[in-house]
Amino acid sequence: MSKVYELIVDLNSFEFNKTIDVVLDPDFTEELRLSGQVNVHVELFKDKDSIIVTGSVGTVIEDNCARCLKEVSIPIEGTIEATYVHKDSLPLMKEGTSDDLENFLQFEGDLLDLSERVIEAIIVEVPQKVLCRKDCAGLCPYCGANLNEEPNHSCQKKEELPDGWHKAVSELKSKLKS
Repeated sequence: MSKVYELIVDLNSFEFNKTIDVVLDPDFTEELRLSGQVNVHVELFKDKDSIIVTGSVGTVIEDNCARCLKEVSIPIEGTIEATYVHKDSLPLMKEGTSDDLENFLQFEGDLLDLSERVIEAIIVEVPQKVLCRKDCAGLCPYCGANLNEEPNHSCQKKEELPDGWHKAVSELKSKLKS
């Protein structure tokens, strides 16, 4: 059973600051493919009109290599940073300030759900292009063979690819050879 409920903080439960250390199961969210537990450390600080949240998240995410589609485990060390301001305090703030800050969030009531900040901290750290290794050779464009497993692969199914770009490149290669 996941302890995600520990990320819902009652603001009346502390006066100035609060620390939360929790270990979540990998299935605490359906948005991510996690293969390891999620270690969360969060510190909350109450200010006059805001709650400042900082912390860290550590886990392992599963994704596929962008070139060969092999499943890859990616260790993640994310950072949580957010400032929550009560909805009623917004008119007191200078105009334009809230639009300028990315980590500026509104809240109302006495509960803060920090689970979205944890997911955000993980997602931000996932590389845009996941590779199993830097020199991944990818897949054969004709038959789909993994070129990492078959480095001397020579495809027997070399057919002309249907799109114009590949056709133009093939013609250019032929002209350059002659």
